[in-house]
Amino acid sequence: MEHIVSFLYDENRINNQFIVEMTGITYPDPHYYVNRDNSRIFCLEYIMEGEGTVHMDNQIIYPSKGDIYILPIGHHHRYYSSAVNPWKKIWMNIHGPLCDLLVKTYHLEGVLLIKSLNLLDLFEKFLTVCEDKEAGTAVIYQKCALIYHEIISRISMYMYDKPIVNNATAYKIKEYIDTNIYEKFSINRLAETACLSPSQLNRIFKKEFLKTPYEYILEQKIETAKLLLTNTNISIKQIAYQLNFSDEHYFSNCFKERCGLSPKTFAGRDNRNK
Repeated sequence: MEHIVSFLYDENRINNQFIVEMTGITYPDPHYYVNRDNSRIFCLEYIMEGEGTVHMDNQIIYPSKGDIYILPIGHHHRYYSSAVNPWKKIWMNIHGPLCDLLVKTYHLEGVLLIKSLNLLDLFEKFLTVCEDKEAGTAVIYQKCALIYHEIISRISMYMYDKPIVNNATAYKIKEYIDTNIYEKFSINRLAETACLSPSQLNRIFKKEFLKTPYEYILEQKIETAKLLLTNTNISIKQIAYQLNFSDEHYFSNCFKERCGLSPKTFAGRDNRNK
């Protein structure tokens, strides 16, 4: 099920720099699937709940709760929700020169997935503006262009200047996890490193990223495992060892619980989809 606000395209509009084709909310549906070849749509989406898989040309990403993904115009877009933990997402389908111009201006070319950046308020604001049809299309597009600009600006700030207004300690811990994902982590040791108690660490991390450090570590280890299963011939046992799971059985259980498939089935499915 989806809540959708759509606009008719008017090719006679003088100002077609920024056009909203559709925006809305997609509710959890294990059968949700979208496929666009040589898309004329610029797609920007925020995952509110759940997770899914996104293909753009030959690239694959696995967005989950709190993530944003960007699919530019002129590429093959294919994305679908997890069968076990289907996503709820808020999104915009837009086009016009301003879409790519701002991406280039803020040096975000090639950026598909932005992990754990909570911009839900801006996506909701965009949708609310579009729902006010009495305002007139020109006014709606103008307001939406400004919101889109703010979203792109905030993504760039997060990617390159983080943090400015966010909790620096939480970002330092996140960066440490990201760059040492093959380590065996201890929440107590992470807390000591940050000069915090474990409860303080959990609180500030969850405030910024909507999940605890443990949840984030497990999520990132599973994401890394997906990449290894998709792009290498490393055995499942070796992947479990490299990512410091206690054993292959525990790794397989964690993987299946989050992805709905065993590592072996996942690797076979992705090979068939290539």
